Amino acid sequence: MSSYHIIGDIHGHADKLEKLLAHLGYENSNGVYQHTHAKVVFLGDFIDRGGQHRRVIEIVRSMVDQGHALALMGNHEFNAVCYHTLHPETADPLRPHSEKNTLQHEAFLKEYALRDAETQEVIEWFKKLPLYLEVKGAVDGSLLFRAVHACWNQEIIERTPQILTNKEIIEASEEGSQLYEDIEVLLKGPEIPLPEGESFEDKDNTVRHNIRIKWWATTRNSTYRDVGMVPEDIVLPDTRIDSVENDFVYPADEPPVFFGHYWLSGEPRVIRNNLACLDYSAGKGGSLVAYHWDGGKRDVRELQNSEFSYVA
Repeated sequence: MSSYHIIGDIHGHADKLEKLLAHLGYENSNGVYQHTHAKVVFLGDFIDRGGQHRRVIEIVRSMVDQGHALALMGNHEFNAVCYHTLHPETADPLRPHSEKNTLQHEAFLKEYALRDAETQEVIEWFKKLPLYLEVKGAVDGSLLFRAVHACWNQEIIERTPQILTNKEIIEASEEGSQLYEDIEVLLKGPEIPLPEGESFEDKDNTVRHNIRIKWWATTRNSTYRDVGMVPEDIVLPDTRIDSVENDFVYPADEPPVFFGHYWLSGEPRVIRNNLACLDYSAGKGGSLVAYHWDGGKRDVRELQNSEFSYVA
């Protein structure tokens, strides 16, 4: 297979997914969407927000099971695993059933009830989803491209299992563990501390001393204002980030990386020659976006704006 369609965050919107698959040339044959010479790479976040979770999961699972797609774990799948999994010693859920966490998961729970056998079967499928992918050529095994839900960091990738065991899921749910911190980066993106004495209040009036950063935009001379992801009314300091905190630069000569997670808007565009985000806010009224990676074209490592497709 030399042609792939990488699809961003779906968030329970099966109507957009089926519309996009049809637009890309996939046909529903015996209940499975398939293409004559391409397959899909799904970047995770299949659930929460929309009201068509069951259909989304049916479509994605059938494509993966029949070899027509690959699928990654997103932070919402990981959160769901922890929400529905009890610690073997305390019998408490790995993700507390707080008002905030339950509200975030409410749309999924409306279709998959807590502790229902069918729900647990879906959770078991979520557990088998890899955290990252390196897609290689079928003929020579060369590395074609990489995919991750939120952030590719080579050092973290090298020490993190591609698929978590039950024991590792428990460890990854324990704040302060190395695996917890690594999963936070891969599935949510990196955070860095603000300079001493700096903070801001988020939309929930919580005082924040750390900021999520645009890891794809970091350079060796980035400032907090350059790369911080905060509400528009927050003015970050225009001071340079310490180099030790600025290790998320992805080399321009490495294979392309596709990721989702960041709720972008507007016309889909390549971030850099080898970086593309595929999340354009399908979960809250935006477009569901795909990128066509065609191994038959020259200079395929140079990503092109013309290869995006999307549906509203």
